[in-house]
Amino acid sequence: MPNERFLQDIGLNAYEAAAYLSLLKLGVSEASTIYRDSEVPYGKIYSVLESLTGKGVVEVQASRPKKYRAVDPEISLDAIFERRKAEVEREIAVLKGSVEEAKQILKTIPNQKRKDEIFWTTAITESEIKKFAVSVYSEVKKSVCIIPPVFGISIVFHALPEITKAIDRGVHIRLLASPRFKALTSILSNQEEEVLEKLKKSLDIRLAQNFHSCFGIVDDTTVVLFQPHPTDRDRVLSVVKIRDTGFAKNLKEEFELLWNTGEKLDLQEELERTENPGNFYPGKSPFEIN
Repeated sequence: MPNERFLQDIGLNAYEAAAYLSLLKLGVSEASTIYRDSEVPYGKIYSVLESLTGKGVVEVQASRPKKYRAVDPEISLDAIFERRKAEVEREIAVLKGSVEEAKQILKTIPNQKRKDEIFWTTAITESEIKKFAVSVYSEVKKSVCIIPPVFGISIVFHALPEITKAIDRGVHIRLLASPRFKALTSILSNQEEEVLEKLKKSLDIRLAQNFHSCFGIVDDTTVVLFQPHPTDRDRVLSVVKIRDTGFAKNLKEEFELLWNTGEKLDLQEELERTENPGNFYPGKSPFEIN
């Protein structure tokens, strides 16, 4: 029965759900009446009713024979919710403690990686690229230097929670962008004031006209390469993340040269200048700007 499934979804077992529904229909009843209507086996009906009483959804009259009454669903289902909520919170607390303990244990495992070790991964779809961005900002420890493509606007928006966490950890973020990337301020203006204040104080942004590739350097050890579509440079084709200290060093030097030619962008002034927040490129995904 559909009603039984609903009750099972919130924490009653099949017999408990059947017995409770029978009591709602029958009113005050004895166990023998309930078992016949609910088809709960007679050998289990008393334990089922005792369990329902313990969960606060059934009341029992201590007479001979005992009689039972279903508590109003408005009250009983809230009681089930609070009970399940407390159980889940206890489980989460235990899980959190286990995770923190595991972190400390795993940190003690010796790292035998070679200094010249190179490792790369690739993201192709929009969802994969957004996951890339989140992972980059969740793992960064010191700095991010990035020249984002125009289609990176939606990526920045998606990664904002991790970006603000990185800022809280003291990560220095420098963003060198084309003037078209100023559309970013339209979505930033919709953020909570606390987030905006962090970004205004901590994001170092400059605008530059002349650069032919888009890339990022993370912690001076990892390079992020943005590959535009060959027939439309405003569409993303793929993103590659390369852990290569030597490559990162070379690109960092290139970034510094471009950075020194850039014009500083005052995020506060840009936000004040924005007249239509949140309406950049209406009707189109930033991954498909023409």
